[in-house]
Amino acid sequence: MSTIKPAPKTSPLYSNQRITDDDIYRNSSQFTKWSFTKDGLQKSRENIAESTKDRYTTKLQDFLSNEENTKELTDDETQALKYEFNLGISATEQLQIVTLYTQKVQAFCTKLKLPTEVTATAMSFFKKFYISFSVLDLHPKNLIFTCIFLACKSENHFISADTFASKVKQAKESILDGEFMLLQSLKFSLMVHHVFKPLHGFYLDIQSVLSGKVDKNYLGTVYENSKKRLMNSYLTDALYHFSPPHITLSSLLMEDEQLMMKYLELKFLGFDPNTPIDKLNDSQKISKEMYDKLLNSINLCKEELQKNMIPNRESAWKIDARIHYYSDPMTFIKRYRAQKAKETENSTEPDAKRQKV
Repeated sequence: MSTIKPAPKTSPLYSNQRITDDDIYRNSSQFTKWSFTKDGLQKSRENIAESTKDRYTTKLQDFLSNEENTKELTDDETQALKYEFNLGISATEQLQIVTLYTQKVQAFCTKLKLPTEVTATAMSFFKKFYISFSVLDLHPKNLIFTCIFLACKSENHFISADTFASKVKQAKESILDGEFMLLQSLKFSLMVHHVFKPLHGFYLDIQSVLSGKVDKNYLGTVYENSKKRLMNSYLTDALYHFSPPHITLSSLLMEDEQLMMKYLELKFLGFDPNTPIDKLNDSQKISKEMYDKLLNSINLCKEELQKNMIPNRESAWKIDARIHYYSDPMTFIKRYRAQKAKETENSTEPDAKRQKV
């Protein structure tokens, strides 16, 4: 008769080590596939911008080599067209227009009264798409509702394609056509680790660590304000460089620095952080080193959260116009001719008429 032998005491079954949320995050697809250094992310965007410029330069050459296209073009129009295409759309300009349309994704989700997680996932999907593709591959306005609809499915907020299309007043096909391309850009990884779960965790832990030292009503206000700030973090690149708890701590620190510094000191140190290093024992030195590293990471994250890549109205119009010009060179020619006609009209108009009374 066989007997079942107990696992040895050295077995992982007897290990006291526990798996933390940080362990789970660092083994997630979000960390392994969507974490970048700042230089790495910038380089990736620059490569996409450069390859797109080369592709559309070739497209312009093909356009100009066709006599049907050029027979009515003047030399000035041809030179202006070449100059416009030579400008390209830089990595920074692409990021600006993508950030602007990410804000539009947020606005549409709010209008549709979608849950916070759905909104954040849609914004995340939208920004990730343009790490793999250029704004010239698919205009941002044509991706908005595809991202929102996929986010609804990903976050188990069920809504049929017909109902969704009816609500946003778009053709169902226009929403679904770009879905596979979006999934490809996401590397088929739909799980998004959001910043709202750690926010709730810190909210509860602050009450425990600072029990009797903080007003719960005030802490509730800090929580709500931080939640709004964290939603706007999806407009930045913070999620590609920092873990959700780091981003959450940075947001809370921006909301009330004094409160959070007191919490961090009690949570991670238990002694005055200004104590001279030679006065600390070995355990305290390790705690102080970890505390300093955490503060440094949080401050770097704060800098990222404070960045604003949304272009002003004039810049956004120029970038958006260039996207249309590159897609169809004749739209630029028509615009150029209209401008010239207006300039001619103004120059021939009597001075008396042009003067303001």
